[in-house]
Amino acid sequence: MRLTLTAVLVIFLTASISLARPDRDSLVVLISLFPPCVMSDDTGYRGFDIDLWEAIAADMGVDFTYRLVEFEAIFDELRSGRGDAAMSGISINAERENIVDFSHHYLDSGLRIMVLPTARAGVFSTIRLLLTSGLLRGLLALLLFIILCGQVLWWSERGKEAIDDRYFPGIFEAFWLVITTMTTVGYGDFAPRRWLGRAAAFLVMLTGIGLFGWLIGEFAAATTVQKLQSSITGPEDLRGKSVATVKSTTSVRVLKDLGARIVEVQNEDEAYNKLLQGEVAAVVYDSPSLLYFANNEGAGKVAIIGGIFDRQYYGIAFPEGSPLRERVNRALLKLRDKRHGVSVYDGIYRKWFGGLTADK
Repeated sequence: MRLTLTAVLVIFLTASISLARPDRDSLVVLISLFPPCVMSDDTGYRGFDIDLWEAIAADMGVDFTYRLVEFEAIFDELRSGRGDAAMSGISINAERENIVDFSHHYLDSGLRIMVLPTARAGVFSTIRLLLTSGLLRGLLALLLFIILCGQVLWWSERGKEAIDDRYFPGIFEAFWLVITTMTTVGYGDFAPRRWLGRAAAFLVMLTGIGLFGWLIGEFAAATTVQKLQSSITGPEDLRGKSVATVKSTTSVRVLKDLGARIVEVQNEDEAYNKLLQGEVAAVVYDSPSLLYFANNEGAGKVAIIGGIFDRQYYGIAFPEGSPLRERVNRALLKLRDKRHGVSVYDGIYRKWFGGLTADK
């Protein structure tokens, strides 16, 4: 019996060690899209984190496969054993340290603010920002209403005593009558003489009030968003303003503390689109991602304001107790070694962020 129990225990421990050991045939590295650290194209994955991990893996002599997951799922995947490591701009903090282990930090980061450059915008850019989808729909509805009511008034009032009985210029006189009636100006140059025309004019009065109220509301909303954007100069200006950020990231907690109205989205691309469409006053997110977008796809469309706040540090995450952590830390130190000139780490850093070395 003792021999049997001992044999079972040895088999169990051997199996456990083989599942947990970091040098098994292929490690599973969890990643989530996070430009410029992790990006994807037809050739595969690329970015600062990708290059750094591949240098680490080469130094350790291990094979690996990437598995793409949503950022908020990374920690559950690690805890359940479905991943050996995770690397995707993961900020090290006390809350996360309670459920996973982290390597030495490999990149200094922090939060920054991105807005539309309304302060530097010209006349045409300002007009473009004010013409929101809601305001455009309102203007289209107003135009169609004027055309329809003008047709009715021309048909009912055409004649020598009122509107010209010829379609041109009579229809333009009818349009003018609709506009003066809606705005309650009533210049007196045209007025309905027949009961059918007066009934149509009465409907124009009632409906016009609602249409103008709608347009005024949409215009007020557009100008309010523009003022909010131009008034943001730093984190202290975010209180009460709509700010987009990626859910389940550390920026959510920071924005709550600042009193911002948080709009949580699935990824940074959705946040950028909301800003470009004028749906939010700003985007707050990790500095590397914002800078990469502002210098590439968003060049000339967005502006980064203020400096870094709530400084953070990125680390590689592991399941708790993973022996892989120590090996990765040793590899990171070797990649930062400058004894032979510019380190391997500095070369990767320069490729994605510019500058001579990471220290700068």
